[in-house]
Amino acid sequence: MDISQFFMKGDIKGAIEYMKQHEEYKDVLPLYIDIFENCNYRKYEIEDKLNQILLHYQIYYRDIFYCGLALKAAEDKLKLSLCQQVCPQENDEDKLVEALTSLFESYGYQSQFGKTQGYYGPYIWKKTITKTYDVKLPDSQQKYTINILQGFIFRGWMDYLTFSRYGTAGWAGKDGTINCVEQAYDFESERFLVSFLKHEAQHTVDMKKYENITATELEYRAKLVELCYCNDEKLLQKFIQQADETRENDSHGLASAKIKKEFSDTDKLNISFIQNRALQLFKISSAEMNEKYSHS
Repeated sequence: MDISQFFMKGDIKGAIEYMKQHEEYKDVLPLYIDIFENCNYRKYEIEDKLNQILLHYQIYYRDIFYCGLALKAAEDKLKLSLCQQVCPQENDEDKLVEALTSLFESYGYQSQFGKTQGYYGPYIWKKTITKTYDVKLPDSQQKYTINILQGFIFRGWMDYLTFSRYGTAGWAGKDGTINCVEQAYDFESERFLVSFLKHEAQHTVDMKKYENITATELEYRAKLVELCYCNDEKLLQKFIQQADETRENDSHGLASAKIKKEFSDTDKLNISFIQNRALQLFKISSAEMNEKYSHS
C-alpha cells in the first residue's frame, strides 16, 4: 500500500504513521503533526473574515479524518459554526450556501460549496475563462465549452489533506458546463483530453439524457469512456486500486469496484483488450440506462 490509499480512505492517522516509517516524507511530516496533532491550522493569503470561514472547514477535516468524530456530528458542528458567522438568523443549508457565496464574491472571489465524495469542502478561486473543444465520445460528438478556473485558494478536502498532491481537477456544473482547474493539467496531455475532458463531457451527456441517473452510474459510465480512449494500462490499475464498496456515499469507489469486477477476466496489460472491453461494457450500460430511465 502506498500513501495515496490512506488519503483516499480519509485515514490521516494511518498516513502519519506511514510517513514516520518512510524517509521521503521527513519534510512534510512536521506539517501534518503541526495541523492534526497541535491544531496549528493554515492561514491563507486572503482577508481575515474569509480565513475564518476556511478555519471552520479545517477543524471539520480534523474532526473527521484525525479524531474520528461521527460524520453527522462533524457536519452539524460545521454548519452551526458557519451559520453563526455568516447567517445567524438562518439554519437552512441553501441559505448558508447563498450567504457564503455572496461573502466571497464581495471580496472578489468565485466559489462553490457542497460535498465532494461525501464530504463538505469549498472551492475558492480568482478567475474563470472559457474555451471550446470538440469532444468525441463513444456514441456522440459535440462541441463543449469549458470553464477554466484560475488562481485557486482552496480546492476541497483531498487537496487540503495532501497539500495539493491530490485533489479535484474539475467537475460538471448543474447546467452541464465543465469546470476545469487550470493548475491541475497539461492541456495537451491524455490526462486532460481523456481523463478530464471526455470523462466530464460524458457526465453532461448523461445528466441531460437520464434525468434521475445516480452518481455511481455517472462515474461508472465516465470511467468506461476513459478506458475506451486511454492508451495507458495504468489507468485500469488506478481504478482497481480505488475500488471501495464500503462507503455508500463514495460514487468513485463504488464505480471503480464495479469496473474491477467487470475487468476481472481481462488481460490488464493489453490496451486493445481493455479498450474493447470498455466499449462493450459502455454499450451494455447504455442499453440498461435507456430501459431504466426511458420514462424518467
